[in-house]
Amino acid sequence: MAPPGGIGFASILSISGLIIFGTITSLFAKIVYELQGPGRDGVDKYFRKPYFMTTVMFLGMSFCLPLAFLEQWQLRRRQAAASAEEARYPLLNNAVAEESFGNGKERSEWKQTLMLAIPTGFDLVATVLMNVGLLSVTASVYQMMRGAEMLFAALFAVVFLRRTLNRFHLLGILCCVAGITLVGLSSVLSGEGSQTHVVSVPQMLLGMGLIIGSQAVQAAQITFEDYFMADLAIAPLKIVGWEGVIGLVAMVVVMLPVVYVLPGIDGEGVHEDTIDSLHMIGGSRALALLLVVDMAALLLYNFSGMCVTGQLGAVFRTVLETTRTLFVWLVDLVLFYTPLGMGSLGESWSTYSLIQAAGFFVLVSGTLVYGRGDEAEVRKLAAAAEADGLAGAAEEAGTPPRFAPVAVPGGGRGGALGGRPGSLPSAPVAMRHTPSSFKSTMNLAPFSYSGMPRSATFPTDPA
Repeated sequence: MAPPGGIGFASILSISGLIIFGTITSLFAKIVYELQGPGRDGVDKYFRKPYFMTTVMFLGMSFCLPLAFLEQWQLRRRQAAASAEEARYPLLNNAVAEESFGNGKERSEWKQTLMLAIPTGFDLVATVLMNVGLLSVTASVYQMMRGAEMLFAALFAVVFLRRTLNRFHLLGILCCVAGITLVGLSSVLSGEGSQTHVVSVPQMLLGMGLIIGSQAVQAAQITFEDYFMADLAIAPLKIVGWEGVIGLVAMVVVMLPVVYVLPGIDGEGVHEDTIDSLHMIGGSRALALLLVVDMAALLLYNFSGMCVTGQLGAVFRTVLETTRTLFVWLVDLVLFYTPLGMGSLGESWSTYSLIQAAGFFVLVSGTLVYGRGDEAEVRKLAAAAEADGLAGAAEEAGTPPRFAPVAVPGGGRGGALGGRPGSLPSAPVAMRHTPSSFKSTMNLAPFSYSGMPRSATFPTDPA
């Protein structure tokens, strides 16, 4: 789906950053488990540390906060300059300033920031489940299985938010189920979950189940945010940063100490020795470098994603995210068949890979079809809002309604949807109030209808 208005040089940079850094974050999430380092006992072993990797993810997210404050400072500086020069458009007409910083909302921002602790809790659980599940599946299967979020988001939207699904939504969900089934079947038949150790079928099934379960948790997060936090007046980049800070504190203060004292084998998903993790990183330059690059890629991926969504729209970003999933698989194949993989990285191509390719195609098709359903609902509500507005105006004036265009508030300047002030959203509104949509954990970007406001009008985008 081509973006409107063409693609400039800045957009090309944003697209490249989204694909490159998004691919890096997905690949490194698995590659780190295939690297070795000396443990506390001096014996080299594989870095199978899902809880530590969750901590690294939140740390990488927290780096978005300085960028968010820099963006806020630049905006205030522009506002001050515009006020001093008696700019043509007053401050109250600035959609971004009004939503994020103006009209006294900044005073309540800290209260709203504290509210982020709840969705961050959802995100923490989902990320832990994904990282534990990734121990038993390949990176490409992990990335594709995350398309299950669309299924659960639609289910929760119907059950808890009383939304309705049209035929495009139902067809998209059917494709999602079929695609995930094909991908899972290919993984079980190939028996390939890791290049460094044998993964049994029960372990593989458990890993895929944990990944699917994590998508249910993230869908619950989306539903919660839609119902309780739909009017959150914080810039998306700042939301990601604060979620990173809150999640980092929760991991360091609560989760890591808890899994440290739990019984079990280190690296099997229950017990994890954090001191041993730090010892391994200190004794392995490859591990340390990979983690540093991974955190930098997380930051650049989030920033590139914001730029793509703002410049080209959420629908176009969805297409790019499916491309990222394909790149993850292709790079994994290159690592396996070239010296770049050092004989222990990547995944092989087999007869069963054709089944996985078919599953990937069905998943992508389902995602795009579901997006068509969201677009149809946006047009439907926009038409209803226009009809209501014309009828009300005609009743007041005592004249019959005329069918003329009516501006419906949509994505503001620089907003998450990249719309013009007063224009219709160019993509499903679910992308707006969902911090998880901007993180490294983003999957095929399935559009749930859970983000639609509960009225026939569209509030100004807080981004």
